[in-house]
Amino acid sequence: MAKAKTIKKADTKPVEVPVRKKDKAVQGAPRDYDSAELYEEGELVYHKIWDDKGEVVEVGITEDGIRKMKVHFEKVGLKNLRMGQAS
Repeated sequence: MAKAKTIKKADTKPVEVPVRKKDKAVQGAPRDYDSAELYEEGELVYHKIWDDKGEVVEVGITEDGIRKMKVHFEKVGLKNLRMGQAS
């Protein structure tokens, strides 16, 4: 089977993708995690059950419309948590 050839066009320059950095939330004492509250990327969160603190690394919405966030905790690692949900 023959290998595909890579064709390089003359005078092409790599395109730099603009990276938009979000302002990190004010770092300080971590907030106690409450599924009814909203959080932003960069915020510190404390989870009482796991007795662990972590940083919110991503926020988003699931296909079902549920708000979620990914938090990187010091002890338990990366976890997906709900937010903005009435208890």
